[in-house]
Amino acid sequence: MKHPRTLAKLYRHLVAIFLFGALLVVAGGVLFNLSASAATSPTLGAAGSYSVLGATTVTCTGTTTTDGDVGVAAGTAITGFPVPCTAGPPGTTHSNDASAIAAQADNLGLFDALDAGANADVNCIGGIRADGTDLTTLSPLVAGLYCSAGQFLLTGNLTLSGSPGDVWVFKTVSELIISSDATVTGGNPCDVWWRVGSSATLGTDSVFVGNILALTSISLQTGASLDGRALAQTGAVTLDSNTISTADCLTAATSTPTPTATARGPLEESFATNTPSPTPTPTATATPTVTPTVLPATTPPTPAQIQPPQTGDAGLLRQASAGDP
Repeated sequence: MKHPRTLAKLYRHLVAIFLFGALLVVAGGVLFNLSASAATSPTLGAAGSYSVLGATTVTCTGTTTTDGDVGVAAGTAITGFPVPCTAGPPGTTHSNDASAIAAQADNLGLFDALDAGANADVNCIGGIRADGTDLTTLSPLVAGLYCSAGQFLLTGNLTLSGSPGDVWVFKTVSELIISSDATVTGGNPCDVWWRVGSSATLGTDSVFVGNILALTSISLQTGASLDGRALAQTGAVTLDSNTISTADCLTAATSTPTPTATARGPLEESFATNTPSPTPTPTATATPTVTPTVLPATTPPTPAQIQPPQTGDAGLLRQASAGDP
């Protein structure tokens, strides 16, 4: 029988091993299981052509350039465009017109789509809850769904590591705050989504990737660049000497399929080979002009040359002699 001290020491070791294992399980959910919940990209619809879309106002200073549309709905104020800021080409500005109204409607739908299906909050149990976390500390991040009950912060570089077609969805009920000079690299801008429950701020000279859908306002401070879209639900978008590049992403839920050749049976082959060819449309041809042939003039016979009809051999002889000179 083992000594009581030995048993107590063994018990302490077992408890320590158990606690260490529990810690690994918790840490594993954060550090190693980031891709357990696959995210999906919604379709942009009418919002697809927009680089910037505000709800109340869009205000621009400096020399901001966008290659997509700039619009506002249901507000009407767009200031700073077309001078000193530039929308497009091919983009233009839209102040509460049919295009901006349709884009804002689809923007609201996108906001809801990023909280449904594979992107629902319940799926973050299999992904990561980065509540109030500086995403720089988790870099690089594989594709997946990332949720936060607090702010999303970025103070340094965040690398999105994945393959073509991978999707990243970041959802917070609070703010998105990108520090000055912070960067996001990697990922396809069409497949990186930021669903922000409050406002989003991109700091001075920061470099950001993805489609920002903020419930209230979006601010791009001096020199910040965005490879994606800034789409505000209820507030304003403020720009200052920014560069916004907007990729041509999927905008419709369906696409026209490419016809695929299929094998045909004997009956279908018979129909295919006996299908009459289209009758060619006759081509009009010019009718040739007929040139009349001019016959040489003839001299009518003299009365002396006209002989009455004769019969018999004698008559034939007389006719023959009459024709002699």
